[in-house]
Amino acid sequence: MEIELETTILEMVARDPNGVSTERICRFTHKTPQELGDLFEDLLSKRKLLGFAGLWISPSGLESGVERLIHALQELHAQNPTDAAITPDRAVDAAGLNWQGKPLERILGQLARDGKIDLQPAGISLKEFRLELTPRQRALLDRVIEALEQQPVSTPSPQFIAQSLGIPRQAVEEILRLAIRSGEVVQLSEVVFYTPRQLEALKARVRSIAGNKPFSSTDLRDAMHTTRKFILPLLDYFDSIRFTEKQSTRRMVL
Repeated sequence: MEIELETTILEMVARDPNGVSTERICRFTHKTPQELGDLFEDLLSKRKLLGFAGLWISPSGLESGVERLIHALQELHAQNPTDAAITPDRAVDAAGLNWQGKPLERILGQLARDGKIDLQPAGISLKEFRLELTPRQRALLDRVIEALEQQPVSTPSPQFIAQSLGIPRQAVEEILRLAIRSGEVVQLSEVVFYTPRQLEALKARVRSIAGNKPFSSTDLRDAMHTTRKFILPLLDYFDSIRFTEKQSTRRMVL
């Protein structure tokens, strides 16, 4: 009986590339979620089914859906090169899928963890997508980058940049988000930003200061005449890219 029930569920899910909800499966099989709980767990453990917040999809069905979503994103990026991200609903609609709500959130989260897409506050985008700035955005970003690069270590905050340039803070924060997306700025903390050129220069300074010896964050802070506000996120970033390695309370340049 259980084998027949398993076959019924697998065939039902396989027929729908969008997946099937727990509610629909229960109605079709005349079973409650509690009665199907152990079977669902078994199908999940054997990867015969994939579950996303109550939506059940076969592995091949998910692969097909992801291919459609990726293709839709490619086309949307091509049509909208100055948009940093595409709203999930728009992307799913363009892909001809009906994923929505919590299941959609879970699927997108999985795709982000798999490195297929980027999740942003404004929506989603392909990893390889590179934003094209409008002339107005380009001009503003150039001014913001110039402000950042005036300070090699203790870079100005978005609020300070906005005040110095005489523009709204929201405009600076938005252009920084676009710059991060385009790879022209790297954010290390809520208020600490560097350009790739600055980070390369800082790597050279750290290597020069530390040599082949272990060093502490305090050593680096004092040598660079800055504060923990900048040194700690900088070292965390260097650890993350394997330029430095933390050893107890000290670090080494790799």
